Amino acid sequence: MKLQKKIVTNKNLSKLNSLQISVKAKYYLECKTDPDLEFAFHFIKKNKVKFLVLGEGTNVVFTKPFEGLIIKNIFKKEKKIYENKVKISSGYNWDRFVSFCIKNSLYGLENLSGIPGTVGAGPIQNIGAYGEEIANYIEHIEVFNFKTGNVEILNNKNCNFDYRNSFFKKNKHLFIKNIFFRLKKNFIANNSYQGLQVYEFKKASDLRKSILKIRNRKLENYLTKPNVGSFFKNPIIKKQDLSKLLKLDAELKFYNHNKQIKVSAAWLIERSDLKGFKFFKASVSKKHSLVLVNEDKSPNSILKLKNKIKTIVLSKYNILLEEEPTIVK
Repeated sequence: MKLQKKIVTNKNLSKLNSLQISVKAKYYLECKTDPDLEFAFHFIKKNKVKFLVLGEGTNVVFTKPFEGLIIKNIFKKEKKIYENKVKISSGYNWDRFVSFCIKNSLYGLENLSGIPGTVGAGPIQNIGAYGEEIANYIEHIEVFNFKTGNVEILNNKNCNFDYRNSFFKKNKHLFIKNIFFRLKKNFIANNSYQGLQVYEFKKASDLRKSILKIRNRKLENYLTKPNVGSFFKNPIIKKQDLSKLLKLDAELKFYNHNKQIKVSAAWLIERSDLKGFKFFKASVSKKHSLVLVNEDKSPNSILKLKNKIKTIVLSKYNILLEEEPTIVK
């Protein structure tokens, strides 16, 4: 009976997503322990409801009320160091974890400083920034399978990491419990990002400070201007298609990416004269064109704006932009 009381009905999610969209979840449960996960498993099975695992809600777009169970991840059971390895539970805040690693002389994650969300959200979209990706440091992941009720271990290869993608994107029945990171004992700065190349970083803390300064300068604070960070992925195209785009615009911003070409989505949006563009109660940030700011408690404005952007970019460059956050339909 005590566990049953943990289920909240008709939970308003406006304070649990960074776009501040006001929708309700039919059922809501905070999962902090293994028994909580087991209870959620039996509740889902008994009531035959769909479910969604929610971290800090900084990479999700709710489009309507959620007619199922929201599982709020506050799982913070483990935080242990084994030489150059760290076992960390998924409910911890990501940026605080990066700071924790640096303070304990474990390196590699500095360039991922300032990314909002939980540790558990990181592997799902293989978070990356300023020349680094989380996949480079994950050894294996412990998950709870909501289809079977079993705990499973996935190694790095099993996770199928790719650009802003992973095995978890299509296997949402897996709840990430704990992540095992293999980090570096010696600090070697990754300053491959253009804005960092002019500096020589002798300490990881200095690199972290620079990353945070760049993010604060370029990105909007979701607490004051509701957003989910980058709304679109950088499109990946074949090399043979590059010449066609260069004919359209010789100043196209692109990068080599695993024998393919990565085109800057921000550049495409800016070149389409959409930076600062306002549509209903949503707008493209004047600071960064990948950031869409929501001023509406309903999802209508942000959805109309993102569709407008996709239509304009497609008509001009024949590239269909893909959303980076999870769109919950």
